Amino acid sequence: MVAGALPGEHVLATPIGRRAGVVEAVTTEVLDDLHPAREREPCPHAMGCGGCDWPHVLAAEGAVLKRTIAAETARAHADLAALVAAAPIASSPLAYRIRARLHWDPVSARLGFYQPRSWRVSSIPSCRIVSPKLVRALPHLVVALGRRCPERVDLEWLEGSDPREAVAALRPARGGPAAVEPSWVPSETETGADVIGFHVLTKGGVARAVWGAEEVTMRLPVPLRVPIGAFFQGNRHLLEPLFKRVSELVGPSPDPVYDLHAGVGFLAAAARAAGAAELTLVEPHRPAARAARRNLQGARVAVGRTAEEFLANAGSLPHTALAMTDPPRTGMTPTLRRRIAGWRPNRILMLGCDPATWARDAASLCDIGYRPRVVELFDLFPSTHHVEILALLESG
Repeated sequence: MVAGALPGEHVLATPIGRRAGVVEAVTTEVLDDLHPAREREPCPHAMGCGGCDWPHVLAAEGAVLKRTIAAETARAHADLAALVAAAPIASSPLAYRIRARLHWDPVSARLGFYQPRSWRVSSIPSCRIVSPKLVRALPHLVVALGRRCPERVDLEWLEGSDPREAVAALRPARGGPAAVEPSWVPSETETGADVIGFHVLTKGGVARAVWGAEEVTMRLPVPLRVPIGAFFQGNRHLLEPLFKRVSELVGPSPDPVYDLHAGVGFLAAAARAAGAAELTLVEPHRPAARAARRNLQGARVAVGRTAEEFLANAGSLPHTALAMTDPPRTGMTPTLRRRIAGWRPNRILMLGCDPATWARDAASLCDIGYRPRVVELFDLFPSTHHVEILALLESG
């Protein structure tokens, strides 16, 4: 396993460890047979920053590599692997991140990502993946935190569709205090012109207001308000294409829609844009669930409930229905897979951020009679190995 190398290249590499009989190494020099996807002028921070694990890969060409890797990851399920290998993939330019979590080290006075395999912070004065707005704000934030914040904290950054909207918050970090003092938050005059609100977050992502706006607006066909601390898709370039594609897959069906990992309502909003009238959203993170209730007036929202809890207590749900899932990287839990199997909605729309767990979950559904009708990929995280898989499964 050689980090920094691409298929077919000859490289010099330094071993850095061994796990389960596999030697891990880091590329120190590329000798010849450069892969067409190699970035000839990678980010100047690439060697010392862990914000990207593919800084050496061109964005568009990297998307094609990710499709190959995703198919190989699903190879234990041959039919699914073939569908992934043939799937279209939407690529993204850089400077894509509307959400970012940076780390503040008061000893080194650095604000940035952790270094590879380390808890040391690397500065990112010219980062290629975060937004130009955040790059502009970084010098102001470093000076302000140097004056105010004596402890290790994380900085949460969130932008809306309007280029004037950005909010931020400090939250507890590894090795820092359990709670953040409001006095550590930079004032309005210290953040530059790009921040319209700055707050404190608990470890669980619940905001304590300090000053200014606490949320931003995503201007989609169904506008969404997103509070700081809530999960939201982080790619500005593919946000509208993903929303549109989900709407197209939902289609003009009268069936009720159940969004089991709702967040602030992104997937459910795409369903409403397609014409869905009956929406049920399930979201355990209370600030996100309350935002979903505001975003989708008239929808039923199970605030503070997990998908497993909701299905356990929902009673008899209709089989003629669309279930939507967007679980964390670990995928669906065994309990959730069992409860969906017991329910058997006739359609399931899956958005998965890890090919291995997506393939496991999709295979478990195929084993009980579902068949993938559509499989597509979205490269929401260029310069990293991550890729999202969007699929629509129908009951046979």
